[in-house]
Amino acid sequence: MITESKAVPPLHPLSRARLRSAQRHGTGAREMRGYDLWNDYEVAWLDMHDRPQIAVLELVIPCDSPFTLEMSDARRYFSTLREQQFESTEALEAHVAGEITRCLNAYVLVRATPVRQAVRVTRHGDPDHVNLDTEPVGIVRGGVQPDLLRNTYDVGDTGTGLAHECLSSDLLSSRCPLTGGIDYGTIWVDYTGAPICRRSLLAYVLSFRDSEMFHEQCVETLFHDVLARCAPTRLTVGARFTRRHGLDINPVRSTHAASIRNVRTIRQ
Repeated sequence: MITESKAVPPLHPLSRARLRSAQRHGTGAREMRGYDLWNDYEVAWLDMHDRPQIAVLELVIPCDSPFTLEMSDARRYFSTLREQQFESTEALEAHVAGEITRCLNAYVLVRATPVRQAVRVTRHGDPDHVNLDTEPVGIVRGGVQPDLLRNTYDVGDTGTGLAHECLSSDLLSSRCPLTGGIDYGTIWVDYTGAPICRRSLLAYVLSFRDSEMFHEQCVETLFHDVLARCAPTRLTVGARFTRRHGLDINPVRSTHAASIRNVRTIRQ
């Protein structure tokens, strides 16, 4: 049973096709897989006795959905749950999943964990990641520059063979197309293929500094450019963006099925 005390404002989804129309896709027929993992740390509602409840809500949107959400619009929607009654956490999950599934025309996953039961899992420097941020690379102006990307053999390294490694940087930043606000994130590139020049990858990441992109566009641009320029046989690109107004968005794009993991960074 759900009791609504006031009208819920409609969600205004963003067309993925429109967001992708300006992106460069030089990857041939390779299929892109993945998802957008949203965390809302401030989802509140009332139980059937008008007692306030609060939870951390995880929302997973597939990257092949026709539409996606915009952060401020999603925040307004989630805030309306505060005055609604639900008989259980499961009822809340079903309600949110149903509404967002209909809005995006794609099946979404929703899990709400009461704050008193939530366990914070935070990444404090993953030992399996190689952080790029000590590479001697300065600021890069002029927008995203995929031509900066190189494999090691392009810069004089005569080594041969395939690499399987995960490279990361905490220096990703871009501007929100709607507000102009600066978004910061941690990017990671997990690949198998010819070794990627780490200095060139960091320079490329820094070139996002003056761009205006939604979080999902940043990750998809990174994915397509690395795939096109460095030609790995397998590639997964993900980012975890800094929490804003109780929400964070964490897109993942891959050449293959990618498992859903929700390990927060220190900025989340």
